[in-house]
This record gives sequence, structure tokens and C-alpha cells, in this order.
Amino acid sequence: MTMEPQARVRCRQITDQDLDGLADLLARGFPRTHRDTWLQGFARWKRMPVIEGMPRYGYVLDAGLGPVGVILLISSQRGGQVIANLSSWYVDPAWRTHSTLLVSMATKLKRVTYLNASPAPHTWKTLQAQGFTPYNFGRSLVFALPGRGKVSDQIPGNLPEAQLLRDHRAFGMTALTVEKDGILSPFVFKPRRLDRPPLPVMDVMFCRGPEDFRRCAPALARHFLPRGRLGFLIDGDQPGLSHYVEGKEPRYFKGPVRPILGDLAYTEKVIFE
Repeated sequence: MTMEPQARVRCRQITDQDLDGLADLLARGFPRTHRDTWLQGFARWKRMPVIEGMPRYGYVLDAGLGPVGVILLISSQRGGQVIANLSSWYVDPAWRTHSTLLVSMATKLKRVTYLNASPAPHTWKTLQAQGFTPYNFGRSLVFALPGRGKVSDQIPGNLPEAQLLRDHRAFGMTALTVEKDGILSPFVFKPRRLDRPPLPVMDVMFCRGPEDFRRCAPALARHFLPRGRLGFLIDGDQPGLSHYVEGKEPRYFKGPVRPILGDLAYTEKVIFE
């Protein structure tokens, strides 16, 4: 078998012209998905602002006859910090020797905090070898008793997370604020139906942290229970009326800032699901 084709492969930034071919590659690499899912996600992604100094979409392995490998990089700005979500890392079998090149190219900026929100088990050792550290070790299913607090779908313009809420509402998420104890707290949720047990719940895509979620959970329960949503899913072990599953959806990060549990804004969980 000749190695000549592999010698010509190059790693470069993804352009808009690559997206159609990448939808085919990703549907092939992740057989439970459909190419339309990827194209719809790319359409949402295009509405996000370009972050200066970051690739628009990530990196592709180009062998001259179409893409043979990809790693997506969904970047967002949080104040002075850039958060970049590594997603959908896949390389065709004949080109697997180049897999680590994609990760190295995508995570080379020390000022950026990189996170992997859904790493496949066979990539965990590679991620740790690349300097990644686990920061979420499981998920909690939370059942809160209805309580006080004012829930609103209005987004005040002076709220620091106002643009984040508006963006995620445009993505089809549920964006709310809760006023309690003199504090106005932002939240983003995604509807989800569990398989075991088969319950309709709300998956927390953004909050300021687990403590803020627990403080506002009674008001949120009073809002969602009449709408048929019986509980909440959130990263981490949450005390109280919750069921914690160790090892469920582990997440890794690399960079100067440890991600906040409960903050999955501008990640693949929003863009592609």
C-alpha cells in the first residue's frame, strides 16, 4: 500500500465552501446523525459573530479530493475571555494517523479556554495527553418544589447576559430571567425527553452557576410544571431533590479559565441538537 496520498494531506481552516462536503463527512462519521442536521446547525452557526483571531468554523484535513477529517471549533466571547468548544472530531480510517494534528492546530492559543462538551470515550486519553482536564463528572436530574420568585421572558437591555439570551432564543432555546432576593438571574433551557425514566424535562444550557440555579429552582419549577416539564437536567452533583448519575456526559477543558457547571452556551449542545 502506498503512503503517497497521505503525504499530500494538509490541515487548514474550514471555509463556507467546505460546509456541504463536511455535512457528508460528518454524517458518515456519526452514523446516528443526518446530513440535514449538520446543515441546519451550520445555518444557526452563521448567525453567530466571528471572533477576532479565531477560525470561523475549525479545521479540516484536505487530501485534494474532498475533506477526510474535521474538528469543529465553536467560539464565543465572554467579556474578555474567549471560549472555544471543540466538537465533532472525526477522521476517515485511512487518514487516522493525522487525527492529533487537528487537535494540535485547534488548541494552539494559550489565551483561549477550550472545552469538549461531549468527548467520545476512545478520545479521553488523547485529550488528556493534549493537556485537557475533566471538569464535569456527571449530571443531576433535579426535582424542585414550586416556590417564590418572578420568572419572566423579558430580557432587560442592561443585563450582562442580554445578548447571550437573545442569541439562544433565536436558536430556538427557552431564555428566561428570574428575579429573587433582589437578584436578576439569566437562564437558557432546551426541552428534552428522558428515555429512562421517560420524563419531559428542561436541560440547563446556561446559568451563572449551580448555586444560582439552586436558588432559582423553586421559581423555575413553578413556571415549568404547568407546562408539562417535571424537572431539570444540569451538570454536576446537585444536593437536594436530585438524582445524580456519575460518569454521565463528562466534559473536558484546557486553558486559563475553568468552565462553569451549567454553562453550555454557544456549544454543540445548542448549535447541533
